[in-house]
Amino acid sequence: MKRSVAILSSAVLVVALLTGCGKGDDNAEASKPTNQNQPAQAGDQANANDPLAQFPKLNLPFSVDPNAAVVEYQGGTLSGKEFETFLRVINFLNPMQGQMIEVADQEMLKTFAREFTATKILAAKADAAIEKESRETAEKSFDKIKGQYLSLLGKDEAKFDKLMENQGVSKDVVIDQMTLINNSINVLKKNIDDAMLKKMYDGMNKESLTVASVRHILISTEKRKPEEALKLANDLAARLKKGEDFAKLAKEYSDDPGSKDTGGLYEDADVSQWVPEFKDAALNLPIGQISEPVKTDYGYHVMKVESRKQKSFDEMKEQLRAQALEQEYDKFGKTELDKLITKYNLPEPKPAAGQAKK
Repeated sequence: MKRSVAILSSAVLVVALLTGCGKGDDNAEASKPTNQNQPAQAGDQANANDPLAQFPKLNLPFSVDPNAAVVEYQGGTLSGKEFETFLRVINFLNPMQGQMIEVADQEMLKTFAREFTATKILAAKADAAIEKESRETAEKSFDKIKGQYLSLLGKDEAKFDKLMENQGVSKDVVIDQMTLINNSINVLKKNIDDAMLKKMYDGMNKESLTVASVRHILISTEKRKPEEALKLANDLAARLKKGEDFAKLAKEYSDDPGSKDTGGLYEDADVSQWVPEFKDAALNLPIGQISEPVKTDYGYHVMKVESRKQKSFDEMKEQLRAQALEQEYDKFGKTELDKLITKYNLPEPKPAAGQAKK
């Protein structure tokens, strides 16, 4: 899990529904449609007609006594019931993470348990003002999540209610869980002020701060000899310097599927994301000038920088706050959390946990 469960705010989790839903086999994308060239079975056809079928019940890969102490820590415990509820809510908020839960091995269960224990410990430090803010955010986020589900369920409230019932959660349970997560986040945020963020900003290099709008035409060397690609790139550069329309030539010649349909344009993009040669040209090419062919591992690029600027502190503040939040959580984990946890009593995963659900 690249990103800690404990610091996934409700607002972040909401986005999960927009990026893909449902559950498939281990090698399929969650939102990938059924192969329409295969004959449909009766059960498959029924599922295709039922939007609830894309959100099957979460099958936990273990059994645990609700009253058992799954994790013991200084000042409290994480019960089996709390752990199950947490995993079911995470699945409801992010169906794709539910797939990870169903195939979790012992180490992954420990990670989930550790993250939720961190959430409980941090949330316990919340005062009344934090609690109020966290619950209000959770309630608004629930409404957004519900709206996204309803858009996938034909605006059918009854189906949404059935979905929640199938998932073993309720509105109150979800809001309580999101409030707990938000409490833990807001407790960490108390340690993050503008002075800290400004120090982070001042320490960033030029590349990290620069955004540019760049047009390019990629002449790939994947299906051409390098000398053939270079000749075509030089020809196109010459035509562009004579005034031919960049967007038109990009749509006709570019081998970059990510920008071909936009006339070769990447607009207001972080230059730090690009490969070194392309990034260097984006940082240094004079505005409006047609480049000589720029060679990368992909082939030859003819480029034109249309605009370039460095993001201000105000523009970067929320991104820096998110980075600082990650750092605060990492610091808490390394310096406090594992000292506070005294014992894990994790349930054994079932043998079928490593198999995809049919």
